Amino acid sequence: MRSYSATDYLSTEICFLLEIDIGGRTYRFSSFPIVLSFGGDSVMYNGSLDNPNLSISLEEVGKIKLSQSSVSMAVIFPFSVSSRQMQGLGIDRSACRLYYVTTKNKQPEQDFDRKIALFSGVIVDPVYGYPDLDPGYVEFSIENTVTISDRSLVRRIVGDAAFLAATQFSQEAYRVGAIAPPVDPDGITEVIRPHLGKCSPVVFGSPGSIEDDLGENYGFPSTPAYQIAFQNSGSFPSWYVIAGHPVAASTVDIYDNQGNVDTDITVYQQVGSKGQVYSFLNLHSSSSLDQTFTINNDIEYWVRWDDGGGLISPYDVGSSIQGGGDLLVFLLDSVRADFDRQAFSSVRSLLNQYIFAGYVNDVEIKCFEFLQRYIVPFLPISLVAGPTGLYPVIDHRLDDTYQNPRAEIIASETFSRIQPITPGDNEIVNDLTVRFAPQGASSNDDTYRGVAVIRYEKLEGVNAQYEIVSPYAIVSFQRYGRREQSISLEYVHDRSTAIRIGLDYIRRKSLPEKTTTYRAAFSFGYLDVGDIISLSDSEISLSSHRCQIVGKRYDGASWLYDILFQEDPISEVR
Repeated sequence: MRSYSATDYLSTEICFLLEIDIGGRTYRFSSFPIVLSFGGDSVMYNGSLDNPNLSISLEEVGKIKLSQSSVSMAVIFPFSVSSRQMQGLGIDRSACRLYYVTTKNKQPEQDFDRKIALFSGVIVDPVYGYPDLDPGYVEFSIENTVTISDRSLVRRIVGDAAFLAATQFSQEAYRVGAIAPPVDPDGITEVIRPHLGKCSPVVFGSPGSIEDDLGENYGFPSTPAYQIAFQNSGSFPSWYVIAGHPVAASTVDIYDNQGNVDTDITVYQQVGSKGQVYSFLNLHSSSSLDQTFTINNDIEYWVRWDDGGGLISPYDVGSSIQGGGDLLVFLLDSVRADFDRQAFSSVRSLLNQYIFAGYVNDVEIKCFEFLQRYIVPFLPISLVAGPTGLYPVIDHRLDDTYQNPRAEIIASETFSRIQPITPGDNEIVNDLTVRFAPQGASSNDDTYRGVAVIRYEKLEGVNAQYEIVSPYAIVSFQRYGRREQSISLEYVHDRSTAIRIGLDYIRRKSLPEKTTTYRAAFSFGYLDVGDIISLSDSEISLSSHRCQIVGKRYDGASWLYDILFQEDPISEVR
């Protein structure tokens, strides 16, 4: 989103601009008639626009808001609205774009290309045909919703070859050497019956590799492998599908649920009958694994990824996609959502510090569902619908290295508080157990192999890396006593990421959030929802306090800003 400095707004007035596309024509309205330069030409906005009832709000950290509150508008079209409605040429669902420019003496301070986007959407609920008003007069709302086309995550990656079937792997024309699964005289690979119809695994990151409590690396079975074929002669080879797509790994370790493991097994790739590339292993009788699956269907096979990961990243050639930033963009692209690519690019390096890994073999899990449940809740962002689609807003509590305050503001007549301070409803947590790295193989052990604890003190006489002391947890404990909670990370195997997520969680939950509202002169119009400000207000004992704008409204004469802040005796200077 384009940003403007405070100096652009001093001693100015506002002129709202509205563009509506109907029947291949763009109708332009404005608060008052105004002309914007456009290269060597000009664009006329004809007035006839009442000030909009504008209200924009921010979703809490870890959430996605696909729509903003609607904006109420009233305009006068140069035609009879009721007549067009009766002809089937109504204005319902017509695309709208709301902008504004600053003016001095009714002259614009920006040209056509630099007008400032506020809102976009479509017309809903038009009200027209007032007896005493112009036949072109209409009142309506603009509904801003980022539309998505959600689909199965497995089908997004694997396509039509989502399920294991004989014909899926039968493609003699594409066979490379003698390593690929065998085919019978009819060119068909006979998939072992108990695995027919199972879902081809989608694997990303490097699941199954973890650092233990003492800082040592070890592995465990994590993603499924399916024996699809075998030969009852020679070296008795067997073939195992480990992913329904190409992978970055060169070798993997494979386990059975009888306690056997075979390490550093070469990963092969082959083209199937529907043109998809899948990844598989080829084992022989010399393997330590129990390969008698055909006569003992209770045997399971699981894989550890420690030599490269799964699904290859479209953003980092040769590597598996695993960073939170890359996964966000990949999944938003997968559901064909409109999003601000420049804004996401600016936070990519931060979000990619959060490493995810795991597998999906349920065709019912959809891309957006996966994003909402397993990725966004554990990143320090919220996603909000804006004029150019979804854009990320970073949590204001992060270090200044990531996001410096947009402005330093001292409360005054031009930025004055009009509401009392209201406590939020966030639950207090100062003793957090983070469970991560779920194992795949069936066993009597705990499902999660990793644990990290963030609390106000370490266990006495114990020096374990899984215990982290947070200064915010200490302050919280001193005020509220012990408030414990646990969270489970189904798609995190990296200990550093688990700790990072836990520290973020404690930072948000250890002390109460508070909100209040300020009335601001138009000179503060450059501030947007999600912006970080440094606020000083002696009446409520704030001194250069780090706050976030979570709501913005226009009441016809000034901006109203909802401000979120949290007491921070650790880093704030009083």
